[in-house]
Amino acid sequence: MEKLKQLKEVLEPDNRQKLSVVADPEDGEWKPLTLEDIYRSAVSIKLHDAVPEEIRGQFATVQNLLVYSWFFYPFNVTAEFLAFVTLEHALRERFKPKKQTPFKELVRRAVREGLVRDEGFSHIRDNMDLGNLFEGEHEIFPQQVKKYVEILTESIPFLRNELAHGSPMFHPAGASSVRLCAEFINQLFQP
Repeated sequence: MEKLKQLKEVLEPDNRQKLSVVADPEDGEWKPLTLEDIYRSAVSIKLHDAVPEEIRGQFATVQNLLVYSWFFYPFNVTAEFLAFVTLEHALRERFKPKKQTPFKELVRRAVREGLVRDEGFSHIRDNMDLGNLFEGEHEIFPQQVKKYVEILTESIPFLRNELAHGSPMFHPAGASSVRLCAEFINQLFQP
């Protein structure tokens, strides 16, 4: 069960963070996670200047939550949730729907209209070479091969709803979801 930290412990790292390791960017060797590693990760996730200022401001809160997860681990998941909320805000700003439109439909619309594409996500773009490994599968099972963005139309609303409705989901991958949301938002507002 989570508890309010004692005042004398507020600036101490959350013990769960001490269990994590990362590859050292200098030599690739594994080392204990540090506050600097978390900060470097948060600062590397950016919204470009064409994204409306209001959304960029909301996203800064997401980045700060990632950094402060060093001190309180659950902020990692709170950052993830607020990243999904910021994505929904960005979709509403981009489309300006006249009526209350479900989040899932806004995500689908962005994909359907071609605003958001697979290659707009760094982890997909960086691994495009791997697509050649599965070329033959497209011919054998064409109905089973989906674009990444098609999968996102189901997974993003599902993950947001899991967090919004009281899920006990705790994991260290908040930064991955935050990056995904940032890259989605950046595609909505191309410069």
